[in-house]
Amino acid sequence: MKNNLRKIFSLAVFFLAVGGAVAAFGQIKTGGYRSVPVNDEAVRDAADFALEIKSEELDAEISLEGIVKAERQTVAGTNYRLCLKLYISDREEETDGVTLYVKTVVFKGLDGEYSIKSWVEETCGGKK
Repeated sequence: MKNNLRKIFSLAVFFLAVGGAVAAFGQIKTGGYRSVPVNDEAVRDAADFALEIKSEELDAEISLEGIVKAERQTVAGTNYRLCLKLYISDREEETDGVTLYVKTVVFKGLDGEYSIKSWVEETCGGKK
């Protein structure tokens, strides 16, 4: 009887230790942003969507000079957190445009529809 209790106790401790190790080391972080290549096709699609919508809203010509940084977050859909270098010129003015950096979050729902969650003129990691 003592031998059986000792075996049961040893097995319980073993499974607790293994379970703790799996929980600590094998857990996948969900919901966090992960870096993705700036030339990723899905990143380009999200950036193109944002430029199209903001061009209409601002009544300006916006051209993408580059994607400086891209991150993806998988939720009930996908968030793309992008840092974009843009050239913006007024459609009606004949003055020179401006180059600026914008941080934006574009959401792609499970239905494939895009929406802009944020659009802020801001430097990207110290770049101006």
